[in-house]
Amino acid sequence: NMVKRVIPADTEQQVIAYQRRALQKLATYGLTSVHDARSNASSIRAYQALAKTDSLAIRVYAMLDVLDKNIDPYLASGPILAEDHMLDIRSVKISADGALGSRGAAMIADYSDEPGHRGLLLLSDAELEHHIDRAMAAGYQVNTHAIGDLANQRVLDLYQKLMAKNHAVSLRHRIEHAQVLRPDDIARFSALNVIASVQPVHATSDKNMAEDRVGARRLQGAYAWKSLLDAGTRMAGGSDFPVEHPNPFHGLYAAITRQGQDGEPPGGWLPEQKLSRADALYLFTEGAAFAAHQETLIGKLAPGYYADFILVNEDYFSMPEANIWKTQVLETWVAGKRVYRAN
Repeated sequence: NMVKRVIPADTEQQVIAYQRRALQKLATYGLTSVHDARSNASSIRAYQALAKTDSLAIRVYAMLDVLDKNIDPYLASGPILAEDHMLDIRSVKISADGALGSRGAAMIADYSDEPGHRGLLLLSDAELEHHIDRAMAAGYQVNTHAIGDLANQRVLDLYQKLMAKNHAVSLRHRIEHAQVLRPDDIARFSALNVIASVQPVHATSDKNMAEDRVGARRLQGAYAWKSLLDAGTRMAGGSDFPVEHPNPFHGLYAAITRQGQDGEPPGGWLPEQKLSRADALYLFTEGAAFAAHQETLIGKLAPGYYADFILVNEDYFSMPEANIWKTQVLETWVAGKRVYRAN
Protein backbone atom coordinates (compact mmCIF):
# COMPACT_ATOMS: atom_id res chain seq x y z
CA ASN A 1 0.00 0.00 0.00
CA MET A 2 2.89 2.37 0.65
CA VAL A 3 3.99 1.85 -2.95
CA LYS A 4 0.48 2.04 -4.40
CA ARG A 5 -0.13 5.40 -2.79
CA VAL A 6 2.65 7.04 -4.78
CA ILE A 7 2.04 5.39 -8.16
CA PRO A 8 0.63 8.04 -10.51
CA ALA A 9 -2.87 7.42 -11.79
CA ASP A 10 -3.10 6.09 -15.33
CA THR A 11 -3.76 8.73 -17.93
CA GLU A 12 -6.81 8.51 -20.15
CA GLN A 13 -4.59 7.55 -23.09
CA GLN A 14 -2.96 4.78 -21.09
CA VAL A 15 -6.32 3.30 -20.14
CA ILE A 16 -7.40 3.42 -23.78
CA ALA A 17 -4.20 1.64 -24.81
CA TYR A 18 -4.61 -1.03 -22.12
CA GLN A 19 -8.17 -1.72 -23.17
CA ARG A 20 -7.34 -1.90 -26.86
CA ARG A 21 -4.58 -4.43 -26.20
CA ALA A 22 -6.72 -6.47 -23.80
CA LEU A 23 -9.64 -6.77 -26.21
CA GLN A 24 -7.31 -7.76 -29.04
CA LYS A 25 -5.78 -10.43 -26.80
CA LEU A 26 -9.20 -11.77 -25.82
CA ALA A 27 -10.06 -12.20 -29.50
CA THR A 28 -7.15 -14.64 -29.81
CA TYR A 29 -8.91 -16.96 -27.35
CA GLY A 30 -12.11 -16.95 -29.40
CA LEU A 31 -14.05 -14.38 -27.42
CA THR A 32 -16.35 -12.20 -29.49
CA SER A 33 -17.85 -10.40 -26.50
CA VAL A 34 -16.87 -9.66 -22.92
CA HIS A 35 -18.92 -8.70 -19.87
CA ASP A 36 -16.65 -6.32 -17.97
CA ALA A 37 -17.47 -6.48 -14.28
CA ARG A 38 -17.01 -3.30 -12.29
CA SER A 39 -16.11 -0.64 -14.87
CA ASN A 40 -15.30 2.66 -13.23
CA ALA A 41 -15.87 6.01 -14.91
CA SER A 42 -12.34 6.09 -16.34
CA SER A 43 -12.85 2.70 -17.99
CA ILE A 44 -16.20 3.74 -19.42
CA ARG A 45 -14.72 6.89 -20.95
CA ALA A 46 -11.93 4.83 -22.50
CA TYR A 47 -14.37 2.31 -23.95
CA GLN A 48 -16.43 5.15 -25.39
CA ALA A 49 -13.30 6.64 -26.97
CA LEU A 50 -12.45 3.31 -28.58
CA ALA A 51 -16.01 2.83 -29.79
CA LYS A 52 -16.03 6.30 -31.32
CA THR A 53 -13.06 5.38 -33.53
CA ASP A 54 -14.36 1.87 -34.28
CA SER A 55 -11.42 0.43 -32.33
CA LEU A 56 -13.18 -2.16 -30.15
CA ALA A 57 -11.90 -5.55 -31.30
CA ILE A 58 -14.79 -7.38 -29.61
CA ARG A 59 -18.09 -6.39 -28.01
CA VAL A 60 -18.14 -4.96 -24.49
CA TYR A 61 -21.06 -5.28 -22.11
CA ALA A 62 -20.06 -2.97 -19.28
CA MET A 63 -21.12 -3.22 -15.64
CA LEU A 64 -20.80 0.09 -13.80
CA ASP A 65 -19.00 0.07 -10.44
CA VAL A 66 -21.66 1.44 -8.09
CA LEU A 67 -19.02 2.35 -5.49
CA ASP A 68 -17.36 4.80 -7.91
CA LYS A 69 -19.17 8.09 -7.32
CA ASN A 70 -18.11 9.27 -10.76
CA ILE A 71 -20.51 6.80 -12.38
CA ASP A 72 -23.53 8.52 -10.81
CA PRO A 73 -24.16 10.61 -13.98
CA TYR A 74 -24.45 7.37 -15.98
CA LEU A 75 -27.01 6.04 -13.54
CA ALA A 76 -28.89 9.32 -13.70
CA SER A 77 -29.09 9.29 -17.50
CA GLY A 78 -30.09 5.63 -17.80
CA PRO A 79 -28.70 2.75 -19.91
CA ILE A 80 -26.65 3.56 -23.02
CA LEU A 81 -27.02 1.16 -25.94
CA ALA A 82 -24.86 1.48 -29.05
CA GLU A 83 -26.60 1.19 -32.40
CA ASP A 84 -24.21 -1.63 -33.37
CA HIS A 85 -24.13 -3.05 -29.81
CA MET A 86 -20.34 -2.99 -29.70
CA LEU A 87 -20.57 -1.12 -26.38
CA ASP A 88 -23.69 -1.52 -24.28
CA ILE A 89 -23.83 0.04 -20.80
CA ARG A 90 -26.93 -1.19 -19.02
CA SER A 91 -25.81 -3.02 -15.86
CA VAL A 92 -24.04 -2.45 -12.55
CA LYS A 93 -21.73 -4.62 -10.47
CA ILE A 94 -21.95 -4.96 -6.69
CA SER A 95 -20.01 -7.29 -4.39
CA ALA A 96 -21.83 -8.82 -1.41
CA ASP A 97 -19.02 -10.99 0.03
CA GLY A 98 -15.48 -12.26 -0.44
CA ALA A 99 -14.03 -15.51 -1.81
CA LEU A 100 -14.17 -19.07 -0.51
CA GLY A 101 -10.45 -19.83 -0.64
CA SER A 102 -9.60 -16.97 1.72
CA ARG A 103 -12.63 -17.81 3.89
CA GLY A 104 -14.15 -14.49 2.89
CA ALA A 105 -17.35 -15.90 1.39
CA ALA A 106 -20.24 -15.14 3.76
CA MET A 107 -21.66 -18.38 5.19
CA ILE A 108 -24.77 -19.07 7.28
CA ALA A 109 -22.82 -21.45 9.55
CA ASP A 110 -19.17 -21.54 10.60
CA TYR A 111 -16.45 -22.58 8.20
CA SER A 112 -15.77 -26.28 8.66
CA ASP A 113 -12.03 -25.61 8.97
CA GLU A 114 -12.29 -22.45 11.12
CA PRO A 115 -14.88 -22.66 13.90
CA GLY A 116 -16.28 -19.28 14.88
CA HIS A 117 -15.64 -17.72 11.46
CA ARG A 118 -18.38 -17.17 8.86
CA GLY A 119 -16.72 -14.96 6.25
CA LEU A 120 -17.17 -11.34 5.25
CA LEU A 121 -20.15 -9.30 4.18
CA LEU A 122 -18.62 -6.37 2.31
CA LEU A 123 -21.61 -4.04 2.63
CA SER A 124 -24.13 -3.51 5.39
CA ASP A 125 -27.71 -4.56 4.72
CA ALA A 126 -28.65 -0.91 4.30
CA GLU A 127 -25.78 -0.19 1.90
CA LEU A 128 -26.46 -3.24 -0.25
CA GLU A 129 -30.17 -2.45 -0.42
CA HIS A 130 -29.44 1.19 -1.29
CA HIS A 131 -27.20 0.34 -4.25
CA ILE A 132 -29.47 -2.36 -5.64
CA ASP A 133 -32.50 -0.10 -5.24
CA ARG A 134 -31.01 2.93 -6.95
CA ALA A 135 -29.69 0.87 -9.86
CA MET A 136 -33.03 -0.86 -10.43
CA ALA A 137 -34.84 2.47 -10.17
CA ALA A 138 -32.55 3.85 -12.90
CA GLY A 139 -33.41 0.95 -15.21
CA TYR A 140 -30.12 -0.91 -14.83
CA GLN A 141 -29.63 -4.64 -14.56
CA VAL A 142 -28.00 -5.50 -11.22
CA ASN A 143 -25.20 -8.09 -11.19
CA THR A 144 -24.17 -8.97 -7.63
CA HIS A 145 -21.15 -11.04 -6.63
CA ALA A 146 -22.25 -13.66 -4.10
CA ILE A 147 -20.26 -16.79 -3.26
CA GLY A 148 -21.28 -17.97 0.22
CA ASP A 149 -24.74 -19.33 1.02
CA LEU A 150 -25.52 -16.38 3.30
CA ALA A 151 -24.54 -13.84 0.62
CA ASN A 152 -26.62 -15.63 -2.02
CA GLN A 153 -29.64 -15.83 0.30
CA ARG A 154 -29.27 -12.17 1.21
CA VAL A 155 -29.07 -11.04 -2.43
CA LEU A 156 -32.04 -13.18 -3.48
CA ASP A 157 -34.08 -11.70 -0.62
CA LEU A 158 -33.21 -8.14 -1.66
CA TYR A 159 -33.85 -8.85 -5.33
CA GLN A 160 -37.27 -10.25 -4.46
CA LYS A 161 -38.14 -7.17 -2.42
CA LEU A 162 -36.69 -4.52 -4.73
CA MET A 163 -37.81 -6.01 -8.04
CA ALA A 164 -41.37 -5.77 -6.77
CA LYS A 165 -40.84 -2.22 -5.56
CA ASN A 166 -39.25 -1.03 -8.82
CA HIS A 167 -41.23 -3.25 -11.23
CA ALA A 168 -37.84 -4.45 -12.40
CA VAL A 169 -38.26 -8.17 -13.09
CA SER A 170 -37.67 -7.63 -16.83
CA LEU A 171 -34.18 -6.22 -16.22
CA ARG A 172 -32.78 -9.76 -15.83
CA HIS A 173 -30.80 -9.30 -12.65
CA ARG A 174 -27.90 -11.66 -12.10
CA ILE A 175 -25.98 -13.25 -9.28
CA GLU A 176 -22.34 -13.55 -10.21
CA HIS A 177 -20.83 -16.89 -9.13
CA ALA A 178 -23.80 -18.38 -7.17
CA GLN A 179 -21.15 -20.72 -5.83
CA VAL A 180 -22.40 -22.17 -2.53
CA LEU A 181 -26.18 -22.34 -2.26
CA ARG A 182 -28.64 -23.75 0.21
CA PRO A 183 -30.56 -26.41 -1.72
CA ASP A 184 -33.77 -24.48 -0.95
CA ASP A 185 -32.37 -21.38 -2.69
CA ILE A 186 -31.64 -23.16 -5.98
CA ALA A 187 -35.31 -23.08 -6.99
CA ARG A 188 -35.57 -19.37 -6.15
CA PHE A 189 -33.42 -18.35 -9.14
CA SER A 190 -36.02 -19.56 -11.62
CA ALA A 191 -38.96 -18.40 -9.50
CA LEU A 192 -37.56 -14.86 -9.30
CA ASN A 193 -36.24 -14.76 -12.91
CA VAL A 194 -32.71 -14.23 -11.57
CA ILE A 195 -29.83 -15.35 -13.80
CA ALA A 196 -27.04 -17.47 -12.35
CA SER A 197 -23.86 -16.16 -13.97
CA VAL A 198 -21.36 -18.93 -13.25
CA GLN A 199 -17.73 -19.72 -13.97
CA PRO A 200 -17.26 -23.50 -14.37
CA VAL A 201 -13.48 -23.26 -13.90
CA HIS A 202 -14.08 -22.29 -10.27
CA ALA A 203 -15.30 -25.82 -9.57
CA THR A 204 -12.06 -27.36 -10.77
CA SER A 205 -9.87 -24.63 -9.29
CA ASP A 206 -11.53 -24.94 -5.88
CA LYS A 207 -12.01 -28.72 -5.70
CA ASN A 208 -8.95 -29.29 -3.52
CA MET A 209 -10.07 -26.93 -0.77
CA ALA A 210 -13.86 -26.52 -1.03
CA GLU A 211 -14.79 -29.51 1.13
CA ASP A 212 -12.28 -28.39 3.78
CA ARG A 213 -14.00 -25.00 3.87
CA VAL A 214 -17.67 -26.01 3.91
CA GLY A 215 -17.81 -29.76 4.60
CA ALA A 216 -19.47 -32.54 2.61
CA ARG A 217 -23.07 -31.63 3.50
CA ARG A 218 -22.89 -28.08 2.19
CA LEU A 219 -21.23 -29.30 -1.01
CA GLN A 220 -24.67 -30.59 -2.04
CA GLY A 221 -25.53 -27.05 -3.10
CA ALA A 222 -22.05 -25.96 -4.18
CA TYR A 223 -20.90 -25.43 -7.77
CA ALA A 224 -24.26 -26.98 -8.62
CA TRP A 225 -24.53 -25.95 -12.26
CA LYS A 226 -26.62 -28.95 -13.35
CA SER A 227 -28.97 -28.62 -10.40
CA LEU A 228 -29.55 -24.98 -11.34
CA LEU A 229 -30.18 -25.88 -14.98
CA ASP A 230 -32.52 -28.73 -14.03
CA ALA A 231 -34.48 -26.29 -11.86
CA GLY A 232 -35.13 -24.13 -14.93
CA THR A 233 -32.60 -21.42 -14.07
CA ARG A 234 -31.43 -19.04 -16.76
CA MET A 235 -27.64 -19.31 -16.74
CA ALA A 236 -24.63 -17.65 -18.31
CA GLY A 237 -21.10 -19.04 -18.46
CA GLY A 238 -17.92 -17.03 -18.06
CA SER A 239 -14.35 -17.22 -16.83
CA ASP A 240 -13.93 -14.56 -14.09
CA PHE A 241 -10.64 -13.44 -15.60
CA PRO A 242 -8.16 -12.16 -14.47
CA VAL A 243 -8.76 -14.46 -11.48
CA GLU A 244 -8.89 -17.35 -13.96
CA HIS A 245 -7.68 -17.71 -17.55
CA PRO A 246 -9.96 -16.03 -20.11
CA ASN A 247 -9.92 -18.99 -22.53
CA PRO A 248 -13.57 -20.15 -22.81
CA PHE A 249 -12.53 -23.68 -23.73
CA HIS A 250 -11.08 -24.07 -20.24
CA GLY A 251 -14.54 -23.34 -18.88
CA LEU A 252 -16.27 -25.68 -21.33
CA TYR A 253 -13.89 -28.47 -20.39
CA ALA A 254 -14.44 -27.89 -16.67
CA ALA A 255 -18.23 -27.87 -17.04
CA ILE A 256 -18.24 -31.12 -19.02
CA THR A 257 -15.61 -33.15 -17.15
CA ARG A 258 -15.47 -31.56 -13.66
CA GLN A 259 -11.74 -32.31 -13.87
CA GLY A 260 -8.56 -30.30 -13.81
CA GLN A 261 -6.47 -30.18 -16.95
CA ASP A 262 -4.43 -33.03 -15.45
CA GLY A 263 -7.51 -35.27 -15.69
CA GLU A 264 -8.00 -35.36 -11.93
CA PRO A 265 -9.98 -36.61 -10.17
CA PRO A 266 -10.95 -39.71 -12.18
CA GLY A 267 -14.61 -39.42 -13.14
CA GLY A 268 -14.74 -35.77 -12.10
CA TRP A 269 -15.34 -33.84 -8.88
CA LEU A 270 -18.99 -33.88 -7.81
CA PRO A 271 -19.66 -35.68 -11.12
CA GLU A 272 -23.45 -35.50 -10.73
CA GLN A 273 -23.07 -31.81 -11.67
CA LYS A 274 -21.45 -32.47 -15.07
CA LEU A 275 -23.05 -30.72 -18.03
CA SER A 276 -23.52 -32.09 -21.53
CA ARG A 277 -21.46 -30.52 -24.31
CA ALA A 278 -24.60 -28.85 -25.67
CA ASP A 279 -25.61 -27.39 -22.30
CA ALA A 280 -22.08 -26.17 -21.59
CA LEU A 281 -21.87 -24.45 -24.96
CA TYR A 282 -25.29 -22.89 -24.40
CA LEU A 283 -24.03 -21.22 -21.20
CA PHE A 284 -21.18 -19.53 -23.05
CA THR A 285 -23.20 -18.50 -26.13
CA GLU A 286 -26.98 -18.11 -25.99
CA GLY A 287 -27.04 -18.02 -22.20
CA ALA A 288 -24.46 -15.24 -22.05
CA ALA A 289 -26.27 -13.32 -24.80
CA PHE A 290 -29.57 -13.53 -22.90
CA ALA A 291 -27.82 -12.33 -19.76
CA ALA A 292 -26.85 -9.19 -21.71
CA HIS A 293 -30.30 -8.62 -23.27
CA GLN A 294 -28.71 -9.48 -26.62
CA GLU A 295 -30.27 -12.86 -27.42
CA THR A 296 -31.90 -11.53 -30.62
CA LEU A 297 -28.57 -10.17 -31.87
CA ILE A 298 -25.80 -12.60 -30.93
CA GLY A 299 -25.27 -15.96 -29.27
CA LYS A 300 -26.07 -18.20 -32.23
CA LEU A 301 -25.62 -18.36 -35.99
CA ALA A 302 -28.96 -17.54 -37.58
CA PRO A 303 -30.45 -15.20 -40.20
CA GLY A 304 -30.73 -11.67 -38.87
CA TYR A 305 -28.03 -12.14 -36.22
CA TYR A 306 -24.63 -10.48 -36.27
CA ALA A 307 -21.93 -12.67 -37.81
CA ASP A 308 -19.99 -13.21 -34.59
CA PHE A 309 -18.26 -16.57 -34.88
CA ILE A 310 -14.95 -18.41 -34.55
CA LEU A 311 -13.14 -21.11 -36.51
CA VAL A 312 -11.41 -23.83 -34.49
CA ASN A 313 -9.09 -26.72 -35.25
CA GLU A 314 -11.40 -29.56 -34.14
CA ASP A 315 -15.09 -30.38 -33.86
CA TYR A 316 -16.11 -29.55 -30.30
CA PHE A 317 -18.92 -32.12 -30.35
CA SER A 318 -16.86 -35.10 -31.53
CA MET A 319 -13.32 -34.49 -30.25
CA PRO A 320 -12.13 -36.37 -27.13
CA GLU A 321 -13.46 -34.47 -24.11
CA ALA A 322 -10.00 -34.59 -22.51
CA ASN A 323 -8.75 -32.33 -25.32
CA ILE A 324 -11.49 -29.68 -25.23
CA TRP A 325 -9.41 -27.26 -23.17
CA LYS A 326 -6.63 -27.51 -25.79
CA THR A 327 -8.86 -26.29 -28.64
CA GLN A 328 -7.02 -23.87 -30.92
CA VAL A 329 -8.77 -20.80 -32.31
CA LEU A 330 -7.90 -20.20 -35.95
CA GLU A 331 -9.99 -17.11 -36.62
CA THR A 332 -12.33 -14.78 -34.72
CA TRP A 333 -14.98 -12.72 -36.49
CA VAL A 334 -17.18 -9.97 -35.02
CA ALA A 335 -20.07 -8.48 -37.02
CA GLY A 336 -18.70 -10.05 -40.21
CA LYS A 337 -15.24 -8.58 -39.70
CA ARG A 338 -12.23 -10.77 -38.99
CA VAL A 339 -10.52 -9.48 -35.85
CA TYR A 340 -8.02 -12.32 -35.32
CA ARG A 341 -6.24 -14.89 -37.47
CA ALA A 342 -3.72 -17.39 -36.14
CA ASN A 343 -0.29 -17.31 -37.75
